[in-house]
Amino acid sequence: MPVAFKPPGEGKRRRKGVRITILSIKDYAGSGYKLAEAIGRHTDHVVHFYTGRYKNVFNHPTGVHVTRENVADVQGIVDSSDIVHVKGDWPANDGYLGLKIMHKPTVQTVGGGFFRKKSHGGLERYKPGDYNATLKTAFTPDLCYNGYSDIWTPHPIDSNAVQNTWTKPPIPVLLHMPSNKAKKDTRFAVQVMEEVKRNIPCEIRVITGVDHKTSIEEKKRATIYFDQFKVGFYGNSAIEAMQYGVPTACYIIDPAMKYIEHSPIISGVKNAEIMAGGIINILQSSMEELSARTWEWCNGVHSYRAVARQWNDLYAGIL
Repeated sequence: MPVAFKPPGEGKRRRKGVRITILSIKDYAGSGYKLAEAIGRHTDHVVHFYTGRYKNVFNHPTGVHVTRENVADVQGIVDSSDIVHVKGDWPANDGYLGLKIMHKPTVQTVGGGFFRKKSHGGLERYKPGDYNATLKTAFTPDLCYNGYSDIWTPHPIDSNAVQNTWTKPPIPVLLHMPSNKAKKDTRFAVQVMEEVKRNIPCEIRVITGVDHKTSIEEKKRATIYFDQFKVGFYGNSAIEAMQYGVPTACYIIDPAMKYIEHSPIISGVKNAEIMAGGIINILQSSMEELSARTWEWCNGVHSYRAVARQWNDLYAGIL
């Protein structure tokens, strides 16, 4: 059986935490793994994380796969848990990854295209009423639909020890790294960047098909990182840039703005000329304050410590 994500000192003295099993059919960008790691590191809880079998394109860390050979053992872990937390858009139900889970307090955290509405680039395979978990949350607030939940539980990133390394070069670098050009609306992102370049000297970089380590290094060199412009909020790729103080642009839909009204995210109406005008003004400033606020936002909202603190409170509310 796998080693659980344990709090410091586990085994040396009695802890007051509970046992949590996090399950994810497909943890594409490693957010489930990072969630388990954050909670295990910064709370007294013991966390196990399991996934189904899937192709890990970007080499993100993964949990232990549930197989026919170990499913009985995993069921034993579930039965001994205080909470079962399902991460992903597939609704929590008995039979999830071949397990019985609904006899426990359950948590569902959605975050992808199977739940997202078609009008914002999703498949809308599941409706809010399809989810029966005890507690329901979303990784991005654009998914806090009526009838589902209004609780935003941000994507986690291990940023507490990461320093702000951003510097402004003589020629700004505008970077966009789409995993899926249609879903990220790369066409619009490029329109904005090209409009900026028509007015001030800058370098446009659109990069695809690189591994996670290379992706991080490219983001660290960006002056502004362009994330996604269709779904209506920023994702994992954005916080990978923000943790280094890299100012980040994306499209935020109106219902999600109330969650981040004091954030440093570069956004606005989805009009290439208008958005480019705002970015030109930003590039003509020193940008040091914006970078500092971006780094602080990432640590205050998305860091392992911040995410674990929120989940510690949420778990307590359902036990």
